[in-house]
Amino acid sequence: MNDPGVFAAPCAICRVRKATRWCDYIIKYDHSIIFIRDYKRFVEENSYPHNETCDLPLCEECTHDQNKADLCPHHHKLQQQAELPENLRGAQARTKMKIAQEILNR
Repeated sequence: MNDPGVFAAPCAICRVRKATRWCDYIIKYDHSIIFIRDYKRFVEENSYPHNETCDLPLCEECTHDQNKADLCPHHHKLQQQAELPENLRGAQARTKMKIAQEILNR
């Protein structure tokens, strides 16, 4: 029998268990430039997160834990695809080393 809480907050993936988490994947970055003339306003403007997250409701079984962030299956798959394949990491490392050397030699 289902937990009665499932009907109030169902997991969007399995729809069987109660959602206890939200997807933390950032879907919109807000890094707009803000010119603030006083410290009080600066503190007010920076007292809340500016990035928008997915917030898909998830149960513990349908959540993918990624460095203490909860990801839905869709965004977990995207995160895995964003990682560079092993066969290209050597070229990436060589390029990063070259860039670092150029910066040091300035």
